[in-house]
Amino acid sequence: MVNTSTVGATAPKTPPHGVDSGPELKSTPLAVGSAAVSEHISTVGVNVSNVRPWIGRDVEDYRECPVDKMLQELLYYCVDRSKPHPDKPTLLADCLKAVLPICNKGKDAQAIKQHLGDLLNSTVEDQMYKPFIQASNLALDGLSKLSAPGLVCSKAHDDDKILFHQNDPRNITQKHQGEKSTRRPDVVIVSYTSAKKVRKQSDRTYKDQEATEKPTKQFQWTDVRSTVEFKHQKNWSGVSTPPATYAAKAYDVPEAMKYMKYRREMNGTAEATGSTPLPDSSAATSSQQTSDPRGRPKQSRGLNKKRGSSQAPDGHSSKKLKVDDDEKEPPKSRKEPQRIHPVLQNGLYAAELFAAHVVRQSVITYVVNNDMIYLWYFDRQDAIQCSGINFVQDLPRFMVLLLAIQRMPYAEWGYNRVFEPEPGSSGEVRIPDESIGEIDLTFDLKSDKRTTHFGLRGRATTVFPVKSKALSALVPKLPHHNPHNPTNELVAKIYWPEEERESEAEILQKVYEIAKKDEEGKVKHHVPEMVWFHKFEDTSTAKIRKSLGLKNAERGRRILYIIVFRKLDPITDLSEDEFLSAWWQTIICHYALWEKQVHHRDVSPSNLMVYKTSDGRYIGVLNDFDLSSTRGSPSGQERTGTVPFMALDLLTKKAVEGKVKHLYQHDAESFIWVLTWVSLRYHEGHLLRKGRPLDEWLKVDFNTCSEKKHHFLYSGRDDIEPSPSHVRNWDFARLCLNVMGSHYAVLASQRLPLEDHIVFETWLENQIHDSKRLSQELL
Repeated sequence: MVNTSTVGATAPKTPPHGVDSGPELKSTPLAVGSAAVSEHISTVGVNVSNVRPWIGRDVEDYRECPVDKMLQELLYYCVDRSKPHPDKPTLLADCLKAVLPICNKGKDAQAIKQHLGDLLNSTVEDQMYKPFIQASNLALDGLSKLSAPGLVCSKAHDDDKILFHQNDPRNITQKHQGEKSTRRPDVVIVSYTSAKKVRKQSDRTYKDQEATEKPTKQFQWTDVRSTVEFKHQKNWSGVSTPPATYAAKAYDVPEAMKYMKYRREMNGTAEATGSTPLPDSSAATSSQQTSDPRGRPKQSRGLNKKRGSSQAPDGHSSKKLKVDDDEKEPPKSRKEPQRIHPVLQNGLYAAELFAAHVVRQSVITYVVNNDMIYLWYFDRQDAIQCSGINFVQDLPRFMVLLLAIQRMPYAEWGYNRVFEPEPGSSGEVRIPDESIGEIDLTFDLKSDKRTTHFGLRGRATTVFPVKSKALSALVPKLPHHNPHNPTNELVAKIYWPEEERESEAEILQKVYEIAKKDEEGKVKHHVPEMVWFHKFEDTSTAKIRKSLGLKNAERGRRILYIIVFRKLDPITDLSEDEFLSAWWQTIICHYALWEKQVHHRDVSPSNLMVYKTSDGRYIGVLNDFDLSSTRGSPSGQERTGTVPFMALDLLTKKAVEGKVKHLYQHDAESFIWVLTWVSLRYHEGHLLRKGRPLDEWLKVDFNTCSEKKHHFLYSGRDDIEPSPSHVRNWDFARLCLNVMGSHYAVLASQRLPLEDHIVFETWLENQIHDSKRLSQELL
């Protein structure tokens, strides 16, 4: 059923909790991984390289799956739906038999074996690329002529076919919220059309040997279907030659080689001498703004006395020296490139593949470790590593994998059928709606106001300016229409919330009911205007996990949503009195909602927005309710809070485990940290490029962040200078910090939770009135 929010429509009901939800917790446990920082690249100053350790956490928490189960699923994507087809195990067995002639008979079979032999004789990693590409592409050519039982035929036009292509040493670059990343995958899987783009003369006939050569031009991540990362071990004791004849029977992979070991098997220790442990698994993130994500770093005057820390170290070793520059650092802080584990490198490539598309639902990538190939499946729930295939000793199984990816329709590579039914999406989308008919959406994919996501797990929020005739006509008819916001612009928020959590659309409907009865104007006109939403019912991440027979398939499951809002601007655009007034308005709105049992629980600069009225006043808006909770609503598995802005009481082991109740005072404290953050790091609406303090808060685990914030609260802020456009706001922030510091000066064992009204009055309201910082008109 299509769920939409139009005039008078009701929000969809959240499904019940998934299986194995565990014991009741006092608050939501904190999440793990790249969601911790990846949504803050433009808003609070995270560099792309800072995301790398957190992606390591995403990868570390992989599930294991027998490769035959995944092969069955991939083959099932390719079945001819117009004819009867066998069950999945039979389909795999039939395909294993069907590929045997390509493995055993003719000149091509001998050539493939020769290429595999050359690969086995490689002494360094980059010598493995050419024979692997040659063997794989020759196999794909043979498979294209195969009449595989139950499967669709191979693509008729050569340009639509796929091939393996060497990429190293060529870089592939991409922008993430204004920050550039540079990666160098060893081998990529692309279409012939994409392969032709990287040649000097793209109009001439493509020659197969060109796939083993360095591309003349740079590939684009939008053209890359998948990547293959290689690892060569010098002390390798594998079987030295391919067998004389292959059979459909599986090769018995030694237990130690079934899966690639990464981190969790190391008992929490670093994998190699000199490598740096990842941030603690408890760090958390915020949801992304549903509006213009300005505030990109730029050179600015009035720099602070203290500089932020240098960038966090990269991860691991166990592979050749691979340069992987995320962006250009100042020469002073430039470090030698470090060795990166191929599993982590593979995760970084998956993150780039996700980011290259408006909506990519899943990504499959590969890691080759000598004669073993490991398939990795990524979506927004978690990562799945399949048991390895020895492609030398078990060539038929590798052939079936190639057969599956050769015959898969474009959408089955993980692309969304609505947003990208074929390569080269135009950004124009039409979505059926039960209430008002077809919704037209045109995304501005090149706008500098878009916010893209770089990461693996989590909500993966992306925000685009969008145009829609149907929705624009709805705006003035909305029951919660705000006539004071003069904008005609719309933005679309596309994200992957947890299915078991109460949806943002449901929560906003409750907020609008509260605002309707709000005679004092505390909530009304201070919350975002949702114009329309849609839940893509067929996108649940639990679906493939159920098919694969994985345990706890529904725990933490996610589903794709789109919500269209009227455009807002970031509060960080403002300075001095205008900023403080908008900040105070969001506090009043937040407290009024809290009293009505709508608990936001994720206060950060990204979630405080503004709009400008026709008479020139800025109105503060409390934004992003996708991690909020209401009385009796399911909480899901995802954490709430953004580490640099989280209350000190929540930066503890017990809180991370969900054993500390989230109180109003925690959100009140977050408001103070936001005020502090903006006062020290923003000048005239722009994030300072140099000299900004507090950078290290973004790069450390919850425990270390707690230590740094304690130090800052009691002794670390004495000699810090605010930005010139927030001098008076910093003076006010210090008053709030002093009151908050008095609370934390009491031993934790003797410190009692404060009543909500006491916190609001003593920490915030009394300070704003006693300081006389704002005129009555701005209060």
